[in-house]
Amino acid sequence: MTRRKFLGWMGAAIGATTITNQKTFAATNKQFEGHPGSGGVLHDITRCIGCRKCEEACNKVNQLPAPEKPFDDLTLLDGVRRTDEKTYTVANRFSNGSDTSPVYVKKQCNHCLEPACASACFVKAFQKTKTGAVIYNASLCVGCRYCMIACPFNIPAYEYDNAFSPRVMKCT
Repeated sequence: MTRRKFLGWMGAAIGATTITNQKTFAATNKQFEGHPGSGGVLHDITRCIGCRKCEEACNKVNQLPAPEKPFDDLTLLDGVRRTDEKTYTVANRFSNGSDTSPVYVKKQCNHCLEPACASACFVKAFQKTKTGAVIYNASLCVGCRYCMIACPFNIPAYEYDNAFSPRVMKCT
């Protein structure tokens, strides 16, 4: 074996060892301590009956205008709805295949651990707080709507009627 081949094999062995150790460290990352002190929202879709009380509570807390149809009108559940500038939380009804009972799914901001909307916002109008909430500062927003594109859950909704004072709406 020549010296050149020996050094080549040694370099390959050292490189492989380094890469393997980095992958192992990344997979087990013992430095990650989770998100202590963060809050969360549990929504058990197996227990949801589609009463729309969550929508009513969200409207009340966020001081939103009364909807066109009252909250006790369940005919809205016949179509699929999404959040908008006047509705931060919506419940939708879906058929459950061969089962006769429907499934109700609530749609609202998930306050993600690593929010894509905050990463996409170049003016930092979206911020992740230490308590886990993703908050929105309308005074910083320039109306680019990158947050709408980045959010995989289609939560941020742009107020199209008032384009000169941009405001993205979401439950905070």
